[in-house]
Amino acid sequence: MNGEIEHIGKNMGEQIVELISALQSTKEIKEDVFEKLDQSSRELARLLKGSEMLPRKLFKDLYSAARVLIAKAPYSKNPDLVQSMGAKLHMTADLIIWGQCHEDRQPGVPC
Repeated sequence: MNGEIEHIGKNMGEQIVELISALQSTKEIKEDVFEKLDQSSRELARLLKGSEMLPRKLFKDLYSAARVLIAKAPYSKNPDLVQSMGAKLHMTADLIIWGQCHEDRQPGVPC
């Protein structure tokens, strides 16, 4: 695996643990950590754009984080925000599977 992808994966892993742990244990929503995670996952999508092979662990971590956020949203202090966070990560995971990145998307233009 590419060194840059490994570095992003390490950062994402730490960000996911910090974000999900806080949400599950204290119901705290760490928006700053989510913003870093969102940027890391977008960079991962950019680096993986068009790749035939994907790092399974990184993808699984990203997809799982999205699913946890969506599942925990109704029980959080701000359900709409947490749902939105999960949806953003889920969209990034979808783009990775499709071999695309966020820069490939234009608002208001169908796929």
